Amino acid sequence: MALQSLAPIPQLVHCSNNGRLPAQPLRNGLFVVDFVGPCKSKRTRRKFGTSEHRSFPQFVSRSYPVKAVLDLGRSDAALDQSAASPSSDLKPKVADLHDIIAERGACGVGFIANLENKASHGIIEDALTALGCMEHRGGCGADNDSGDGSGLMSSIPWDLFDNWANKQGISSFDKLHTGVGMVFLPKDDDLMKEAKKVVVNIFRQEGLEVLGWRPVPVNASVVGYYAKETMPNIQQVFVKVVKEENVEDIERELYICRKLIEKAASSESWGNELYFCSLSNQTIVYKGMLRSEILGLFYSDLQSDLYKSPFAIYHRRYSTNTTPRWPLAQPMRLLGHNGEINTIQGNLNWMQSREASLKSPVWNGRENEIRPYGNPKASDSANLDSAAEVWN
Repeated sequence: MALQSLAPIPQLVHCSNNGRLPAQPLRNGLFVVDFVGPCKSKRTRRKFGTSEHRSFPQFVSRSYPVKAVLDLGRSDAALDQSAASPSSDLKPKVADLHDIIAERGACGVGFIANLENKASHGIIEDALTALGCMEHRGGCGADNDSGDGSGLMSSIPWDLFDNWANKQGISSFDKLHTGVGMVFLPKDDDLMKEAKKVVVNIFRQEGLEVLGWRPVPVNASVVGYYAKETMPNIQQVFVKVVKEENVEDIERELYICRKLIEKAASSESWGNELYFCSLSNQTIVYKGMLRSEILGLFYSDLQSDLYKSPFAIYHRRYSTNTTPRWPLAQPMRLLGHNGEINTIQGNLNWMQSREASLKSPVWNGRENEIRPYGNPKASDSANLDSAAEVWN
């Protein structure tokens, strides 16, 4: 493999090193180059196999347009000929725009659990540490600070919520019959009140009792400029499910309520600003358009010793077929998904065509009320999660 010039690389990887990359000496026949990630993150390294006796052109300090960095097709002999004859027709190949656009990246995802199912704050601390190490797997906005998304799923930290409830004069929650919703609400106060009214009305209509709303404590100063422009009002809603006893029935009831809320909100001007990160008796999701290194700084709850869980799923997003948005950060409600589904439109079409025939006794004849199952405006991961919810 022939190394032509590494000067153009900064334009490809958004280096913040004045257009230059620090080169490392040869190690066991490998030339090591530090790639500065697209965010405020640690460097990642890629190795290029070379001959140990190959001499490399010096790095230049000025910046170049985006062109081919590596010419993989040229032999050593061709390179020697080119060096001897500057007028040679053997020129480095220029990268095609299609090749650049077709470049693919993948999110970072991880899972930590206590094998004895013992909850501790240490699990959350370890998950945040591991998440911070995956900053290079995510993308950032032009401000170099608004992440494509990062998040963490865990079991519900009842000790934390009971402590808050006692301070509010609310009785400790019945863990077996209480659902917790992590909700993104409109930023505008009036619209937020309208949205909360719709949420409360649907819950009451379904026979659930709303126990209270908790504003989630956040540190907005660590959020990037563009992410802050669209940052929602983040609150948690606590609801009591009184007519169901087992976990599966409670989760189904909460799922139906959420789908009814989404349907009611879809006709409102603020409909796109209401989103449930999670609504469950078992799990909760903290996420946002954040770099992985600041998720724990943004959500104060994650720093509390009262936040305990026997497991944690963490995710750093690299947005591919959708633009970054707060709701599209991961984990989703069930899944932390690392990958890109290139057949997403076909999958959505097939799902829609089968909606009328999808029936199950578990829904008690309410299938029409929880449709549609897919959302063309959502990401491939969000739609995969929605499909998984139907069959969960």
